[in-house]
Amino acid sequence: MMVTFFLLLLLNIAIGAFGFIPSFFVTALNIDWFGLSAGTFLSLAGEIIGAIIGFRLYRLGFSKANPAWLKHRFWVALQNQPPNRIFWSVILFRLIPFVPSGLVTAGASLTTISAWKFAIASTIGKIPAVFLEIAAVYGLAKSVSSEFQYGLLASLLLVFLTVWFVRKQKTT
Repeated sequence: MMVTFFLLLLLNIAIGAFGFIPSFFVTALNIDWFGLSAGTFLSLAGEIIGAIIGFRLYRLGFSKANPAWLKHRFWVALQNQPPNRIFWSVILFRLIPFVPSGLVTAGASLTTISAWKFAIASTIGKIPAVFLEIAAVYGLAKSVSSEFQYGLLASLLLVFLTVWFVRKQKTT
């Protein structure tokens, strides 16, 4: 049981770090395997730790990228925002449903906000968002069988891996 917990935690962290993969299905797994309380903790911990890791990875990646695209006026305006405005923007964007987490994380990593301020703002914004997701998933989990949920998750994973493999084959 402890191994499953840590594997799901790693999966939650990875999804939180990438930020473009919906965490809805993993949240359902968390609740199904560990119940509402521990499943909520698992989802919240994964989202928060994943966002912090993602912030560091995006910042590292952008530091190695060609800086020419950062000269666009949108990116220049974003980079010139004061850290306090960025702090509150991260909180607000985390609260808005369906705003991709990776977009918020990547955008913040291009600014002057410190990693600590980002972590605090991201956590403040993610807490209500994760609780809303938990409520939605819990309601859905009670109305849809576990077999259907696992089948849907496996199907989506298979589609994702197939698309990834095909794209990888086209580039080589």
